[in-house]
Amino acid sequence: MTPNEAGTKADQSAASSSNVIVTNQSRVACNGGGGPLGHPQVWLTLGTDGKVTCPYCSCAFVAAAE
Repeated sequence: MTPNEAGTKADQSAASSSNVIVTNQSRVACNGGGGPLGHPQVWLTLGTDGKVTCPYCSCAFVAAAE
């Protein structure tokens, strides 16, 4: 695990029971939760609107409010 990956995971928190993750990072990693139900890890960059959706699992990452 790289330092950037560790920081990304530490800064993520579930906003609700849906697949929305609030983050303080502009670049995030998604692996679909890992294990047999996961998918290959991908790195995603939040857009200018502060959002990005994983193309594999449709998990949404949203920038934390400042």
